[in-house]
Amino acid sequence: MNHNKALNLLGFAQRAGKIISGEACTAFIKQKKVFLIILAQDASDNTKNQIIPLCRQYKIPFLELGSKIDLGISIGKSPRAVIGVLEKNFADAIWKTFY
Repeated sequence: MNHNKALNLLGFAQRAGKIISGEACTAFIKQKKVFLIILAQDASDNTKNQIIPLCRQYKIPFLELGSKIDLGISIGKSPRAVIGVLEKNFADAIWKTFY
């Protein structure tokens, strides 16, 4: 798996306007408008316990990648615990860096 490639792809997706983060991810999961969820490895247990069951319930793939700081830097923002990818091609490309 190539973490740097995945983080770079997140940056491209952000510049294309195909990224959401934070609390908005919960609503987008429930509406099935997100194709991939990325959780920071250092996200709180509370965050993971909220997001992972939702992803499983709505059959949204998810990954744990880097730290909150890594995720924030990759999208040009402050540290982020959760990022959602809104475009299938970006989601597939990021997923393929892992599997």
